[in-house]
Amino acid sequence: MFSDIHTRAQAPLTENIIVLDWRPCERNTLKGFCKIKVPAWGLVIDGVAVHAKEDRKWAQLPARPQVDKDGNVIREDDGKIKYAKILEFDNKRKAWDFSDAVVEAVARKVAA
Repeated sequence: MFSDIHTRAQAPLTENIIVLDWRPCERNTLKGFCKIKVPAWGLVIDGVAVHAKEDRKWAQLPARPQVDKDGNVIREDDGKIKYAKILEFDNKRKAWDFSDAVVEAVARKVAA
């Protein structure tokens, strides 16, 4: 009844994330941006941010700056730009698994 895409969409995230491009960008916790491919899903995502602080590393899905009705960037009280999510996972465990898989894939790409 279901096509193969339903089976592939359930594939574990950690199996085949491929980093197609790595762009270093050192700013605070930000270490760079990557373009990744999740072959099991037939999906390419550009602009995944990779961060590190102390002994923690994590990946963040792309986001876009929020703008007001006049097109001005909205800022937090501390002056940082406010971002809106473009994509998100439906539960934290999936998000953490994705983050870990991307960080591992970036480490493999940088080491190569």
